[in-house]
Amino acid sequence: MLSSRIALAGRYICRQAAARSHPAVVGIETTNRCNLDCVMCPRQTMTRPVGDMSPQVFARIIEDIAGKVEFVWLQDYGEPFLNKHIFEFIGTAKDAGLKTGISTNGTVMTDTIIRSICASGLDYIIFALDGATKETYERVRVGANFERVCQNIRDFLAHKNATGSRIFTVLQCICMEQTQGEIGQFAGAWRIKGVDGLRIRQLTYSGNNGRFRNSRRGRPCYWLWANPHVKHDGTVVACCQDVDGVLALGNIEEGSFGEIWNGPRMRELRQMHVDGRQDEIPLCRACNMYQPSVLMICGSALLPYMQVNKLVPKIETLLSSRRYSTSVPQSGR
Repeated sequence: MLSSRIALAGRYICRQAAARSHPAVVGIETTNRCNLDCVMCPRQTMTRPVGDMSPQVFARIIEDIAGKVEFVWLQDYGEPFLNKHIFEFIGTAKDAGLKTGISTNGTVMTDTIIRSICASGLDYIIFALDGATKETYERVRVGANFERVCQNIRDFLAHKNATGSRIFTVLQCICMEQTQGEIGQFAGAWRIKGVDGLRIRQLTYSGNNGRFRNSRRGRPCYWLWANPHVKHDGTVVACCQDVDGVLALGNIEEGSFGEIWNGPRMRELRQMHVDGRQDEIPLCRACNMYQPSVLMICGSALLPYMQVNKLVPKIETLLSSRRYSTSVPQSGR
């Protein structure tokens, strides 16, 4: 799929609204249910209905993108392991030749789920653990128990190591006001066997506490050419920042993914960005999503998406270290 990645990067760099190839990655919201109430999560203001994706909708998505997309993330605004069909979904995607990834809060890691993850063929997992101490973690991830989640992660790592599972495993902490003073402690605690990457993320959705601007005015938003998502009801949206589906492009049950991804509404949104009219779109006007440099876009186009994913923890940790002027040990084993 090298040619597709290069073609899509070229369309973005040349500011052409029609993306004639599929993206390398698609986000699929297997559920927007969650068992936590995290302070930084935009779910707090989400108004759309809560529900799980059905196997029928998921199968339709995979049928449409198989052979055209490289990787699927199986979460968006919810905890994916709350959907009872999640392992069926992983199997369906793997049978179609897709690489798969999941980000989880780690709260529902029973022995059965841990064994199922390691046997499922899942390629990539992120444990989102925002804090190095009980006080900080439970203040951020409201409803979770720090000791229990840490033990869940250690149990997963023990099973991964014992079975020789090759799931690429990342421990992630968002660098924000509550956690910034604990980043070094977090990294030190999780530089252990089985952890393949430590990822210190920037807090993009809320504008980095008002301290930084990620958007590159004068340039279109890269993610409109690279990062579509499908909500649990089959609604396709332009990017990961659309919590409520306000920029709905169409529904997978009414048209193919390719038709929607390159349809009139999506081209209109891209063209508005090309013309410098982003601020006419309320969601884009308020967005602070990180924008990669042209050099980074070109470099990532030359690599399989899975390889890019393996590099992300190192790159984002470095960016966070520079931006927040905090000592962040480099990610990796």
